[in-house]
Amino acid sequence: MPLYKRAALGAEAGLLAGTGVALLFLIQDSVTLAPLSTPEALASTLFGPVGYSMDDGLVAQAVGMAVYGFRLLSYTLLHFLAFALLGVGAAFALRGVSWLASLGGGALYGLTACSAVFYGTRLVLESPVMLEQLGVPSVLIANVVAGTIMGGGLHLVSNPDGTASQDAVVP
Repeated sequence: MPLYKRAALGAEAGLLAGTGVALLFLIQDSVTLAPLSTPEALASTLFGPVGYSMDDGLVAQAVGMAVYGFRLLSYTLLHFLAFALLGVGAAFALRGVSWLASLGGGALYGLTACSAVFYGTRLVLESPVMLEQLGVPSVLIANVVAGTIMGGGLHLVSNPDGTASQDAVVP
Protein backbone atom coordinates (compact mmCIF):
# COMPACT_ATOMS: atom_id res chain seq x y z
CA MET A 1 0.00 0.00 0.00
CA PRO A 2 1.47 3.41 -0.95
CA LEU A 3 2.65 5.59 1.92
CA TYR A 4 0.26 8.44 1.14
CA LYS A 5 -2.71 6.06 1.13
CA ARG A 6 -1.62 4.53 4.45
CA ALA A 7 -1.25 8.04 5.93
CA ALA A 8 -4.67 9.10 4.63
CA LEU A 9 -6.32 5.97 6.06
CA GLY A 10 -4.55 6.62 9.35
CA ALA A 11 -5.79 10.21 9.43
CA GLU A 12 -9.33 8.97 8.83
CA ALA A 13 -8.97 6.42 11.62
CA GLY A 14 -7.63 9.15 13.91
CA LEU A 15 -10.55 11.43 13.13
CA LEU A 16 -12.92 8.57 13.88
CA ALA A 17 -11.12 7.95 17.18
CA GLY A 18 -11.20 11.67 18.02
CA THR A 19 -14.95 11.63 17.44
CA GLY A 20 -15.26 8.61 19.73
CA VAL A 21 -13.33 10.37 22.50
CA ALA A 22 -15.35 13.56 22.10
CA LEU A 23 -18.61 11.58 22.32
CA LEU A 24 -17.33 9.65 25.33
CA PHE A 25 -16.58 12.85 27.24
CA LEU A 26 -19.80 14.49 26.06
CA ILE A 27 -21.74 11.56 27.52
CA GLN A 28 -19.70 11.70 30.73
CA ASP A 29 -20.26 15.45 31.04
CA SER A 30 -23.98 15.08 30.33
CA VAL A 31 -24.35 12.37 32.98
CA THR A 32 -22.71 14.69 35.52
CA LEU A 33 -24.99 17.54 34.31
CA ALA A 34 -22.04 19.61 33.15
CA PRO A 35 -22.14 19.52 29.33
CA LEU A 36 -18.97 20.69 27.57
CA SER A 37 -17.06 20.96 30.85
CA THR A 38 -14.31 18.60 29.64
CA PRO A 39 -13.48 20.50 26.44
CA GLU A 40 -13.66 23.76 28.39
CA ALA A 41 -11.22 22.39 30.98
CA LEU A 42 -8.87 21.29 28.21
CA ALA A 43 -9.27 24.60 26.37
CA SER A 44 -8.33 26.32 29.63
CA THR A 45 -5.16 24.26 29.62
CA LEU A 46 -4.22 25.56 26.19
CA PHE A 47 -5.51 29.12 26.31
CA GLY A 48 -5.70 29.91 30.03
CA PRO A 49 -8.79 30.28 32.17
CA VAL A 50 -11.45 32.74 31.14
CA GLY A 51 -15.13 33.09 31.71
CA TYR A 52 -18.03 35.42 31.86
CA SER A 53 -20.44 36.27 34.59
CA MET A 54 -24.18 36.57 34.34
CA ASP A 55 -23.83 39.82 36.30
CA ASP A 56 -21.94 41.46 33.42
CA GLY A 57 -23.69 43.78 31.02
CA LEU A 58 -25.24 42.52 27.81
CA VAL A 59 -22.27 43.48 25.61
CA ALA A 60 -19.80 41.92 28.06
CA GLN A 61 -21.89 38.73 28.14
CA ALA A 62 -22.01 38.61 24.33
CA VAL A 63 -18.23 39.08 24.10
CA GLY A 64 -17.69 36.47 26.81
CA MET A 65 -19.89 33.96 25.03
CA ALA A 66 -18.13 34.65 21.71
CA VAL A 67 -14.74 34.08 23.37
CA TYR A 68 -16.07 30.89 24.98
CA GLY A 69 -17.31 29.62 21.60
CA PHE A 70 -14.04 30.53 19.88
CA ARG A 71 -12.03 28.72 22.56
CA LEU A 72 -14.16 25.58 22.23
CA LEU A 73 -13.95 25.68 18.44
CA SER A 74 -10.18 26.21 18.53
CA TYR A 75 -9.71 23.39 21.01
CA THR A 76 -11.94 21.10 18.93
CA LEU A 77 -9.86 21.76 15.81
CA LEU A 78 -6.64 21.04 17.72
CA HIS A 79 -8.23 17.89 19.21
CA PHE A 80 -9.07 16.51 15.77
CA LEU A 81 -5.71 17.54 14.29
CA ALA A 82 -3.91 15.70 17.10
CA PHE A 83 -6.03 12.59 16.58
CA ALA A 84 -5.53 12.71 12.81
CA LEU A 85 -1.76 12.78 13.37
CA LEU A 86 -2.03 9.98 15.93
CA GLY A 87 -4.00 8.01 13.36
CA VAL A 88 -1.24 8.47 10.78
CA GLY A 89 1.21 7.12 13.36
CA ALA A 90 -1.15 4.22 14.06
CA ALA A 91 -1.35 3.38 10.36
CA PHE A 92 2.40 2.78 10.35
CA ALA A 93 2.64 1.20 13.82
CA LEU A 94 -0.34 -1.15 13.73
CA ARG A 95 -0.24 -4.05 11.33
CA GLY A 96 -2.23 -6.74 13.05
CA VAL A 97 -2.82 -9.95 11.18
CA SER A 98 -6.12 -10.62 12.91
CA TRP A 99 -9.10 -8.66 14.16
CA LEU A 100 -8.16 -9.28 17.83
CA ALA A 101 -4.51 -8.36 17.20
CA SER A 102 -5.63 -5.11 15.58
CA LEU A 103 -7.90 -4.27 18.51
CA GLY A 104 -5.30 -5.25 21.11
CA GLY A 105 -2.50 -3.42 19.33
CA GLY A 106 -4.76 -0.41 18.93
CA ALA A 107 -5.64 -0.43 22.64
CA LEU A 108 -1.93 -0.56 23.52
CA TYR A 109 -1.17 2.19 21.00
CA GLY A 110 -3.93 4.35 22.47
CA LEU A 111 -2.72 3.79 26.01
CA THR A 112 0.85 4.68 25.14
CA ALA A 113 0.84 7.11 22.21
CA CYS A 114 -2.39 9.00 22.96
CA SER A 115 -1.51 9.27 26.65
CA ALA A 116 2.02 10.41 25.80
CA VAL A 117 0.63 13.16 23.55
CA PHE A 118 -1.93 14.26 26.17
CA TYR A 119 0.45 14.34 29.13
CA GLY A 120 3.40 15.50 27.02
CA THR A 121 1.41 18.50 25.80
CA ARG A 122 0.46 19.31 29.37
CA LEU A 123 4.12 19.06 30.42
CA VAL A 124 5.42 21.17 27.52
CA LEU A 125 2.80 23.88 28.06
CA GLU A 126 3.47 23.80 31.82
CA SER A 127 -0.24 24.14 32.24
CA PRO A 128 -2.24 22.55 35.04
CA VAL A 129 -5.06 20.75 33.31
CA MET A 130 -7.97 20.21 35.65
CA LEU A 131 -7.25 16.53 36.25
CA GLU A 132 -9.56 16.44 39.23
CA GLN A 133 -12.38 17.13 36.77
CA LEU A 134 -11.16 14.69 34.12
CA GLY A 135 -9.45 12.12 36.29
CA VAL A 136 -6.50 10.02 35.20
CA PRO A 137 -8.65 6.87 34.79
CA SER A 138 -11.04 8.73 32.45
CA VAL A 139 -8.16 9.97 30.31
CA LEU A 140 -6.55 6.52 30.14
CA ILE A 141 -9.85 4.79 29.35
CA ALA A 142 -10.60 7.35 26.63
CA ASN A 143 -7.15 6.79 25.13
CA VAL A 144 -7.59 3.00 25.15
CA VAL A 145 -10.98 3.43 23.45
CA ALA A 146 -9.41 5.79 20.89
CA GLY A 147 -6.61 3.34 20.12
CA THR A 148 -9.06 0.47 19.82
CA ILE A 149 -11.16 2.50 17.38
CA MET A 150 -8.03 3.30 15.36
CA GLY A 151 -6.83 -0.31 15.34
CA GLY A 152 -10.24 -1.70 14.44
CA GLY A 153 -10.86 0.95 11.81
CA LEU A 154 -7.50 0.42 10.17
CA HIS A 155 -8.04 -3.35 10.17
CA LEU A 156 -11.47 -2.99 8.55
CA VAL A 157 -10.16 -0.65 5.87
CA SER A 158 -7.07 -2.76 5.19
CA ASN A 159 -8.99 -6.04 5.22
CA PRO A 160 -12.55 -5.41 4.04
CA ASP A 161 -13.04 -9.11 3.31
CA GLY A 162 -11.72 -10.20 6.72
CA THR A 163 -8.52 -11.78 5.39
CA ALA A 164 -5.04 -11.05 6.70
CA SER A 165 -3.30 -8.02 5.27
CA GLN A 166 -0.54 -8.59 2.69
CA ASP A 167 1.78 -6.14 4.48
CA ALA A 168 1.04 -7.43 7.96
CA VAL A 169 4.08 -8.17 10.07
CA VAL A 170 3.97 -11.60 11.66
CA PRO A 171 6.05 -11.77 14.85
